[in-house]
Amino acid sequence: MNSVKKHTLLLIDDKPANLIALKSILESPDREIICCNSGNEGLQILLKEKISLILVDVQMPEMDGYEFVEITKQHPNTANIPTLFVTAISNEEKYINKAYELGAIDFLFKPLNIEITRNKVESFLKIWDYDQELKRLNEKLVAKNGELEQFANIIAHDLKTPLNNIKSLVEFIEEEHLLDLKEGATDLFEMVKSSAMTMSKLIDDLLYYSKNVENNEGKESINILSEVNAVLKLINPGNNIQITKENLNHTIRFQSVAFKQIIQNLLSNAIKYNDKEMTEIRISYNDALQQIAVTDNGPGIPKSQAEKIFQMFYTLGQSSRGDSGTGIGLNLVRKLAERNDAKVSINSQFKGGSEFILSALESA
Repeated sequence: MNSVKKHTLLLIDDKPANLIALKSILESPDREIICCNSGNEGLQILLKEKISLILVDVQMPEMDGYEFVEITKQHPNTANIPTLFVTAISNEEKYINKAYELGAIDFLFKPLNIEITRNKVESFLKIWDYDQELKRLNEKLVAKNGELEQFANIIAHDLKTPLNNIKSLVEFIEEEHLLDLKEGATDLFEMVKSSAMTMSKLIDDLLYYSKNVENNEGKESINILSEVNAVLKLINPGNNIQITKENLNHTIRFQSVAFKQIIQNLLSNAIKYNDKEMTEIRISYNDALQQIAVTDNGPGIPKSQAEKIFQMFYTLGQSSRGDSGTGIGLNLVRKLAERNDAKVSINSQFKGGSEFILSALESA
């Protein structure tokens, strides 16, 4: 049975005897070895074959090894192929530095040491394998990102359609039945319209964020108090919810959309899972420690679950108000914080409720 060829090596030397000797050292059932006598011939082979490793002699007529490597490093299809110089030239520092500057990864000095030659080739073939695996993983990641972007577009469309319907219906009722509205109803309709428009804008922002923001790009100077107030206007907490803001008039560097989403999720959870008649929430900023704390007077979170709650799809069960979470919110909170070089954790020592800490914030 023929062995599957895992690697293809390209050997370049103007002396056939050298090629025969080098090939005999490197032959293996899982390797295909291609030999040629000039740099020009080697370039032609690179156009046709997928090469894992190049071993090129330095001293050759017409095109020497240095010129050959310089050309290969300028082409995107061959720039990342590891290259070894095989040379009888003195191993003076100036020759070695020149080779490394051109992009070669190492030298083999003649007369060749068989064991060293085999070990170096084996090592660089492993590097090639790792590089190919990274490329495959990157291709999968790009494909997944494409799927997520398409999914985000679909979700955004499905969310915005009913919101637009709500706005249209409210406007229709106002236009056709404005005089029939009872006292105070006009203000209520304005609140509905405002909330629908704010929600629509938030969907647009999140869609933009998912498509355009990666890692810690897009940071800007934001005022904590202004961002928190914008979130409170959106969620519109009821009369049985008391929210205290302490020392929030400070500026930090953070992605605005991400910050709003973090605060909104933490506040929504504090409200949803609270078991008291009066929900008490405090949002405070410690400028010395550069951290924001969101505390509540709810039932608290057991120490055993302090890290589990940040896992995707993990929930504590049904809330005291009858609904249950999806287990996505806190995982998203942590991801968004990490994108901004920040951290989210829960203070397991906090008594009388829960305390979430957004730390490692960057001052503006």
